[in-house]
Amino acid sequence: MRRRKKSDLFIKTQHTLTIKYSLLILLFLFLFIILLYAIAYFWFTAAEKNELREMALNEVESVKQLLDKPNDRMREPQFLTVNSNQLFYYVFNTKGELVIQNEQLSLFKSDFLNLVDDWTPEREQIQTEDIKINHDAISKHKKGDQFSTYVPKNEKIKVMMIAEPIYERNQIIGYLYLGRDITDLAELLQGLFIILLVLIVLFSCIAYYFSFVMSKRAMVPIRHAFKRQQDFVADASHELRTPLSVMLSSIEILEMEKDQLSHMPARMVDNVKEEVKRMTGLVGDLLTLARSDTDDPKQMSFERFDLQSVAEKAILSFEPHALEKNIQLNLDVQSSITVFGQKERLTQLLYILLDNAIKYSPENGSVKLHVWKEKDNVFISVSDTGIGIDQKDLPYIFERFYRVDRARTRQNGGHGLGLSIAKWIVDLHGGQINVESKLNKGTTFIVKLPPKG
Repeated sequence: MRRRKKSDLFIKTQHTLTIKYSLLILLFLFLFIILLYAIAYFWFTAAEKNELREMALNEVESVKQLLDKPNDRMREPQFLTVNSNQLFYYVFNTKGELVIQNEQLSLFKSDFLNLVDDWTPEREQIQTEDIKINHDAISKHKKGDQFSTYVPKNEKIKVMMIAEPIYERNQIIGYLYLGRDITDLAELLQGLFIILLVLIVLFSCIAYYFSFVMSKRAMVPIRHAFKRQQDFVADASHELRTPLSVMLSSIEILEMEKDQLSHMPARMVDNVKEEVKRMTGLVGDLLTLARSDTDDPKQMSFERFDLQSVAEKAILSFEPHALEKNIQLNLDVQSSITVFGQKERLTQLLYILLDNAIKYSPENGSVKLHVWKEKDNVFISVSDTGIGIDQKDLPYIFERFYRVDRARTRQNGGHGLGLSIAKWIVDLHGGQINVESKLNKGTTFIVKLPPKG
């Protein structure tokens, strides 16, 4: 279970790196595609506008002569040579009278005129509008002469229009309106946009693949460094146990001669003994955590045993410690509770939880160990009336070396590894550990063990 947790950590880190690499690559790709599409859009649109502008300027001079003709002649339809994609060609005088007209689809003349209605510019203006095409209406009038042979294929056409005021001696004498079909251009730009979207999807997959490869390579030195750290902690912890044991034995021998020592040296011997004990506990915890990172749960031996007797022995072991602070120890355990797991580790779990409960409970407090079974699951809870844990610290208390109150933890001899070991033991058995706490009210740890680890 622990190895799987460690593997999950590496996989999660690699997945995070892959996502970050992919997003970084896609960001540059997305900006490049937006820039490419913007250049294409403005390039082609500007070309259409320039061509439409040139057409309008070429017609202005000839239109000036026609505007001087009598109105009765201006009502005659004027047929001009136009491009196949030019939809209409209208000229109005200053009175708003249509003096020249020509359109590809005369059936939709009213639609074209609506586009230029009330459009009286002081200078050249260009607009783009959409016109819906009624193909049924075109089919009904197909035998008539009300429209040219030009029939749009789309349900709507996109029209780029230019309005050009016509000046004579700095006076406006009319307005020229040209409409050009740019549906093909719009479809081209739309197709280009779809192609770019497809390329984004394609390159997203490619970017994710290369990001996965890069993140996998980036994890290699991280795995090696983590392995070296594990080996160092395990070796250092193992090597430190022997000299610490020798030191503790030597101090115990000195304690036998305390009567011959003065007050100051005797007190120093006691202090050194306490520090050596604390260091011995720290080294033991470090060695346990080092083993938790390297041991394979499949190779560990699990057995079925009675948890009731283990809980009773744990309470008996902590009674002297509890009496020093006048703390009442309570045990509530069901009989014949059998669990499947490592007896040594689950005993260590009870010791860690009870030690924390007594350590952080004030004098005249109480600690309760409750063991029960629901269906096939075994539950263990350790409650105290101690200082409690702030809500902001609860998500981090199972992290290694995390201490809520460093000064108080140091004073009580803690080093921030006990709950990490407890979490590892619970994970080793496939269980869950949760905590409920309120400041100055107490803390309750609840462990859930499944039928099989």
